[in-house]
Amino acid sequence: MKKSERLNQELIYLSDKKVFHLKELEEHFAISERTALRDIADLEQLGLAFYTESGRNGGYHLTNSKLLLPIRFNTQEINAIFFALQAIRGISETPYSNAYDEIELKLVKSLPQNLQEQVKLQKQLVHFYSQPSLNEVKFFATLLKACIDNSLIEVENFQFVQGKQKLQLLDIFFQAGNWFCHAYNLDLKKWYVLRLDKFEAVRVLPTETKIMNKEPLTANLQKYEENYYQVPYSCLLTENGEQKVKYNSYPIMNIVHDAGKIYLQGKYNREELHYLVDYLISLGSDVQVLQPSELKKNYLTKLKQIMKKY
Repeated sequence: MKKSERLNQELIYLSDKKVFHLKELEEHFAISERTALRDIADLEQLGLAFYTESGRNGGYHLTNSKLLLPIRFNTQEINAIFFALQAIRGISETPYSNAYDEIELKLVKSLPQNLQEQVKLQKQLVHFYSQPSLNEVKFFATLLKACIDNSLIEVENFQFVQGKQKLQLLDIFFQAGNWFCHAYNLDLKKWYVLRLDKFEAVRVLPTETKIMNKEPLTANLQKYEENYYQVPYSCLLTENGEQKVKYNSYPIMNIVHDAGKIYLQGKYNREELHYLVDYLISLGSDVQVLQPSELKKNYLTKLKQIMKKY
C-alpha cells in the first residue's frame, strides 16, 4: 500500500476514536513502530489534532471526536466518483437532486487542470440511458429521514387503506421508474409495498409508541412474506426473457437454470395475482406460463382482452 493511501486509511480508522495507541496502528496496518511514528507526524500535518498522555491510560487523545479532514483520492477513485454522479442523475427524483450540480462543481474546482479535462471528457463520452423517475415525490426528505431514524409516522396513502395510517418504514427502493417502501401498518399488523409519490400527507409522531428496531422489523417482514406468498408458480423463459427479468424483477422472483432450460419461479398471493399477470404480459413472447392453472387462466384472459382491441 502506498503511503498516501495508508494515511487516508489511517484517517478513516481514527475517525470514530477518542484515543488510540501507537501499537494499534502498527498491528492494524502491519507497519513498524518507526513508520507509525512518521505517519502520526504526517497526520498531524494533515490536520489531525491530538495531545499525548503518558502512563497506563496514556496514548494519543484526539481533541475533536468527529474528524472532518481532507481525504486524498487517486485518479481511479476520482473518476469513480464522477462516474457515480453521472449515473445517479438518471434517477432524477431524490431528496438530493438539486445538490448534484453543486457537488460536481466543487469537486471539479478542487482538481488540477489535467484531471479536470479528463473528467470533462469522461462526461462527454459516457452516457447512462436509465429510466428516470416517473412521478414527483412530495415528502421524499421526510420519508427518508423517518426511515433512517426508525420513526413512527402518520400518513395518508390510499393505495390499499382508506384514511390515516400509522406506519413504520423498513426501507426505500427504486424500481421501474418509481420509488417504493416496505411499510408496516401498526394498526392492521400488515405489510405493504407503497409508492412514495402516492403519499398525500406525512407527519412524524412522538416516540411514545413502542416500535421495533430494524433487525426484528426485517425478521417480521420475512416471516410475513413466507405466510403471505403461498401459491407457487413456474414459467419458462427464453434467454431474452431472462435478461428482461434481470433488468426488472422483484425480490420474491427467482431465475432457475435446470437441464438446459430457464425458469422463472416464485410464489404469489391471490390478492396480487393481477400484478403478476401484468408483469408476465410485459415479457411478451419470451415467457410461457407453466403452472398453476389459475395463473394460466388469468394470463390468457388478459391476452384475449388485449387482442379484442385489434
